Amino acid sequence: MKILFIQPPAGFLMRGTTYPVCRSMMVTASYLKSLGYEVQVFDRCVDFRKADKVIEGFRPDFVMIYITPTASLKDAIEDSKSSKKCGAYVVWSEVVASAIAEDVVRNGFSDFVITGETESKFFSLIEETNGSKNFVSIPGLTYCKDGKVVTTKNENNSNLIDLPPIDWDLIDVKKCFRSFPHCNRMLYMYTSRGCPFKCAYCYNTMFYNSQHRKRPIGYVLDEILYLEKTYNLDGVNFSDELLLLSDEEINQISEFRKKNNLKFFWGGETRTDIYDLSQLKKMYEAGCRWLMLGIETGSETTRKQINKIMDQEQIKSFIDMCTQAGITTFGSFIIGFPDETPEQLKETAQFALSLGLDAFLFNYYVAIPKTPLGDKLIAAGKFTTEEVINQAAASSKLQCLTDNYSAISDKELLVVKSYFDWLTFTRKKKESAQKRMFIKKAFDVLKHSADGGFSRAFYNLFDAGKTFITVLYYSHAYPHIIRKYGLYNVNKK
Repeated sequence: MKILFIQPPAGFLMRGTTYPVCRSMMVTASYLKSLGYEVQVFDRCVDFRKADKVIEGFRPDFVMIYITPTASLKDAIEDSKSSKKCGAYVVWSEVVASAIAEDVVRNGFSDFVITGETESKFFSLIEETNGSKNFVSIPGLTYCKDGKVVTTKNENNSNLIDLPPIDWDLIDVKKCFRSFPHCNRMLYMYTSRGCPFKCAYCYNTMFYNSQHRKRPIGYVLDEILYLEKTYNLDGVNFSDELLLLSDEEINQISEFRKKNNLKFFWGGETRTDIYDLSQLKKMYEAGCRWLMLGIETGSETTRKQINKIMDQEQIKSFIDMCTQAGITTFGSFIIGFPDETPEQLKETAQFALSLGLDAFLFNYYVAIPKTPLGDKLIAAGKFTTEEVINQAAASSKLQCLTDNYSAISDKELLVVKSYFDWLTFTRKKKESAQKRMFIKKAFDVLKHSADGGFSRAFYNLFDAGKTFITVLYYSHAYPHIIRKYGLYNVNKK
């Protein structure tokens, strides 16, 4: 049995920015390889061979395609067509595929869509396809039967203790390294899956059923040891939905680094109400150098709407503690929530400026079907699942606002986002160990945008230049909007 795993490309969005190897793809490929299947991983973000030639050459029985950003949908559809020509079953997975699963199988893009964890489900699907075809017993599966779409209840049924270590030899690891603050050869890994919170905009509610499950930290450390000794890895970005390390795990990481003379630094995404100052200092000693904080808004009204209840004074205090501990902080914000007003956006902008963050990550709200906010928009007739496919090309542009459900003009949203993007690019926080860190990152973006031959390099560099000019223009050309939202340059305080 031959299985091909594909991560489709997404242009500048995936190759030019901090590029993540698809976690689920690597875990599932490693799992099925350990069971004796012939497995090949084709990561089109760093492997620029023609997809149809790779598929024809391998002649797989199954093709599993992971749709990570919406921008990869177009190529995923073409990869599916090539796979079906070879007689393979096509399976889609990841958040985007799960959100529009019914449309995917109804339109014949894929034979099956798996929602949530794929390891055990995919194995069961292979077994049933070659046996009784009793697919209804497989959780989180969408498929067509007798012309009707069938979707089974999603359950996260993989036992993380039983999953083997990731087989990094399945890919060209060196092509996947990216520069990041504090390190130059960083990879994405994971210590857990899911999140126990239920933010109304987040895919976690439908993808992981708001369940947080830990992976044994020893497995993670063994993989890091192999990668540092074999490939000189010097950074790990934990791609957990919520990085939630216990004191015991922090101590294990610290002791493991010392025992094996490891130099890697690490970080991940977390909340501001999890760690205290003593824990943050221990994390720094264990190699933690950055944390990404999902703050999202500075408006209490919006915070209630999105079901992300956090104390804003506590957020400020946490960021100050990170600075004391020497940990770089990235603050993530979302603007343009449904019905958000200019007053609420101003509260967010002012709150962001009041924080001692090293970097601001401002993003537009994107409606995701099967999330509480997304389903409200669908019920109100403001959004359809078909729009996800129609917006695929536009979503590959970093500054693109595909749909605006707020009470704020497109131009004002673009000005506010661009302003914070520019501040991050020029950030020189006095207390930070990584002054002007994103200028360094910009050169890394240009380097990797040039991968893949002349035509791809030209397109990506053009897109990068266009994005830079857009940010520069909108962050400076509308002083009346900047004044309206009380924006100022925190670098000149």
